[in-house]
Amino acid sequence: MKHTSSWKVSILSALIAATFSVQSATVPDGTTLAETQKIVRGNDAEVATLDPANAEGLPEMHVLRDLFEGLVIQDREGNVVPGVAESWETSDNKTFVFHLRKNAKWSNGDPVTAQDFVYSLKRAADPNFASANGWYLKLTKIKNIQAIINGEAPLDSLGIKALDDYTLQYELDSQVPYFVAMTAHSSMMPVHKSNLEQFGDKWTRPGNMVSNGAFVLEDWVINERIELVRNSQYYMQARPVRPTVGGFPMNNVEGRIYSKDLYVKAK
Repeated sequence: MKHTSSWKVSILSALIAATFSVQSATVPDGTTLAETQKIVRGNDAEVATLDPANAEGLPEMHVLRDLFEGLVIQDREGNVVPGVAESWETSDNKTFVFHLRKNAKWSNGDPVTAQDFVYSLKRAADPNFASANGWYLKLTKIKNIQAIINGEAPLDSLGIKALDDYTLQYELDSQVPYFVAMTAHSSMMPVHKSNLEQFGDKWTRPGNMVSNGAFVLEDWVINERIELVRNSQYYMQARPVRPTVGGFPMNNVEGRIYSKDLYVKAK
């Protein structure tokens, strides 16, 4: 049993680390930045989806971590740090309460609320939606989530509740000491309900998507490039220093670097 628990923690740590965003940097005092701040990353492969609930691979995570932000994120050393949630507490590792920052906004200016997280998790757990990350959601041990995904319990019995606009509560079926870290995974990131309702399956296209991360989707040409621009509504405006991020889905990383089309390789 002890070995199994260690294995789970190791796998989860690797998965969650994939969601760490690298969009920011500290600029030393007195540094003059170039007029155009842009970084171009090699993404290894074309992304299969930009829907956080269905994203499975690293190519997707490399983009989603800049577009969306969950309750917590990880810093460069892998430590869990506040994201949309500025604080949280638990007394028994079964009930977790998160306090959301009131200045977190969607890219259209709407506030990010606890109800957004409730809607998004219910959407991901809905057996009719059939999220590709259902297996991960079951590992969270959120109350009734396994039975709901299996179609054996009603969606309204899910162990998540908005206590008010900025207070979110999770109830688990059993103790999960590392649950806070698990909320960094893309399947537990929020999506904008009215945005999905308005555009349906096309909500992830440029010009349609509403997101809450440091960047917004500017352009997406399949098998060619994805371009992100700075989200003017992001609560930490002093942090990101690059207003534009570009990504290439390609195998010839070295060729792109030598031709100066590529600055870094996502990993």
